[in-house]
Amino acid sequence: MTKAFAAALLALAIGTAPAPALAADAGKVLFLMRADPPGGSADPAVKARLEAMGYAVTTSEGLDGAPDPCGFDLVVMSSTVRSNQFTANRPMIARWRDMGVPLVTWENDLLDDLWMTGLRRDTDFGELETGHYFWLVRAPHPMAAGIPAGLGTWTEARTPAGWGKPGLGADVIMTWPGEPDKATLFGYEAGATMDHDHLAPARRVFIGMENNSFTRMTDTGRKLFDAAIRWARAGAKVCKVKK
Repeated sequence: MTKAFAAALLALAIGTAPAPALAADAGKVLFLMRADPPGGSADPAVKARLEAMGYAVTTSEGLDGAPDPCGFDLVVMSSTVRSNQFTANRPMIARWRDMGVPLVTWENDLLDDLWMTGLRRDTDFGELETGHYFWLVRAPHPMAAGIPAGLGTWTEARTPAGWGKPGLGADVIMTWPGEPDKATLFGYEAGATMDHDHLAPARRVFIGMENNSFTRMTDTGRKLFDAAIRWARAGAKVCKVKK
């Protein structure tokens, strides 16, 4: 079986277009998720996508007891993590908020804890009943994946989407049409001012998926996901050397 044919079979198995070719060693990813959440999830398909892009993926169920993030080049945090347990543990919040490793998440309920938005649900962050459409506002940014500015669709109809109202230091890539305060894809460069006047320790990205969004994405949605991962991964990692 040729490598090209094997890659095509993998793409069909996870229901996505072939991932863009990257170097065989694209980096190490720590994927924080929850096994068998109620209603299922697209986490296995996300993992397969990351591996097809060349990343070595380590999964960890939940946030407590996960490996040291400094052993990885990127942390990816699914919406399936139990955010209510996370918010009750202040030291654990600080661990993931302050780590000097790039982070991509689609858990809108953790945006306030990660200081990517303010604290008020349904004002600073929340969820749309259907996030089928988007308004792309920053076409030149790498996370825009070359998609032109304006109206588009990134998921199948009736797929919910998370949103956030990020701090002034954020690069907002796309919003809900007609509501520019509801950003469905945004990122912070390392050193940019987040909410609470917190300086981003490394790149931070939010993409407004929910548990099953990935398998319901259009080709445009998959391009945006890939671009968000690549942009975050390209950011520097700053970890203290243990003595």
